[in-house]
Parts: sequence; C-alpha cells; structure tokens
Amino acid sequence: MRIVRVVVLVATVAVLAGCGGSNGSDTVNGCAIEPDTQCSGVDLSGADLSGADLSGASLSQANLTGTNLSGANLTEANLTGAQIVDANLSDADLTSANLTGATITGTSLDGATLCGTTRTDGTIDDTSCPASTDTTEAETTTTAAAAEVTSFELGELDCGSATTGPVTVTWATENATAVEIAVDTGSTSSFGPSGSTTVVVACDEQPHAVTITPQSDAGPGVPETKEVETG
Repeated sequence: MRIVRVVVLVATVAVLAGCGGSNGSDTVNGCAIEPDTQCSGVDLSGADLSGADLSGASLSQANLTGTNLSGANLTEANLTGAQIVDANLSDADLTSANLTGATITGTSLDGATLCGTTRTDGTIDDTSCPASTDTTEAETTTTAAAAEVTSFELGELDCGSATTGPVTVTWATENATAVEIAVDTGSTSSFGPSGSTTVVVACDEQPHAVTITPQSDAGPGVPETKEVETG
C-alpha cells in the first residue's frame, strides 16, 4: 500500500507541475504578446518575439536586452525609455513607433521600416517610408489666354501730290492689354487694346503694310498684317 501511495503522489505532483507556472506560448513574464498589449516596464530580455504582432503595444521602460524582434510588427508601439540593447529589430515595422528616450545600442535595424518613427531624441525619422501609391493631383497652373486681334481695318492711302499720306487704322482685340502698330518694318507705337489711330505711309508707289501685334501679360499674340490700298 505504501508503494501505491508513493506512485500516486508522484503522479499528482507531475500533473501539477505541468499545469502550473506556465503563462502559455503567447505570454512572456505576464505580458500578452498581442496588438495593443499594455506591458510598460516588462522584462522581455532574451525573448524570441520574431514576427510577433505588437502593433500599438505599450512597452515603455521595457527591458528588451537581447530580445529577438526581427520581422515584428511594432507600428505605433510605445517604446519610450525602453532598453533595446543587443537586440534584433531587423525587418521590423517601426512605422509611427515612439522611441523617445530609449537606449538603443548593439541592435540590428537592418531592413527595418522607419516611417513617421520618433527617434530617441524626439525627432521624426522617415528614411524608409514606402513609396506612396496615392495619385497626387498635379498643381494646376492657370495659363493666361493668348491675346489676339479680332478686328482690323485700314483706310485708303490718299497721297495727292504729297510725299506721305495718312491711313486710318481701326482695331479690336481679345485678351490683350495693348497693341503695337508698325508701318512696314519701321518702329512700333503702343496703343490700347482697341481703338483707332492714323499712321503715316510714304507715297512712293511702293507696296506698304501695317502690322498690329496684340500684347498681354502672357506675351505677344499673333500679329496681323494688311496691305495699304491707295485711293
């Protein structure tokens, strides 16, 4: 009977040992390894948390010495004041994570995503933000409409016995702020965008022309030229 009791006692102790003290595969030192977990000041030193989803986790002042966090999702995690010494953060996603005041030494950050990440000194690190796929609307530049001549009339040249004669020029434009008028290839004179004036043309039985060039803030428009007719 004594032998039987010893065997039963040993079996009972073994069962209790298997059920007690273990926090489960998703818990380390009382910290649930899951998104938004609240584990400030927890000791996760030496833990293998590779690939873990700790997005939004509160790990401020946590001891992450020697912790394997390679490939872990630490987006928006609070790591302020954490001890990240000789740890592995390669390929971890630290998008919008807060590392203000953390101690980071001997830690691999190879391939880690740093986008909107608050550095230990409180500045923002965007060095590895992924390329945006959003289509940004191009800035629209308003181009002024080109100035153009819409109406252009020339009076006849009446020389008589004179060596020069007047020619009446009447014009109208669109989108112009002024016009330049020239006889043949001579110098130009400026006038308003619409109106009437008289130019002097030589009476030498040679062909002559009057050119109007509309002007605007966008530059000169297309010039219009007409031959002077003799009355």
